Amino acid sequence: MAVDYFDRLAETSVKDAIQQLSAGSKRPTARNVPPEATLLLSRKARSRITETDADKRVLNAIERLKERKEIRAPKTPNAEWALVDHAVEDDTKSS
Repeated sequence: MAVDYFDRLAETSVKDAIQQLSAGSKRPTARNVPPEATLLLSRKARSRITETDADKRVLNAIERLKERKEIRAPKTPNAEWALVDHAVEDDTKSS
């Protein structure tokens, strides 16, 4: 399945949502990351996609990012989500 512009924008929105929630002293969880990412995607897309389409694209983006191990997103609603820093993992492997 091809990933189009809005799908890539959704992935960026998910990462940005996790970063913004962490920076704003809130815990990024399954309860607040998807709605925040949907809001960010709607803003970035400048109303070129519907809210329903934005929801679907965000959920698909979360699954793609989890498969590629770019984010840690447990299924439990209160578990904390995080971005995976591959540079740190590469440094520990070379030691």
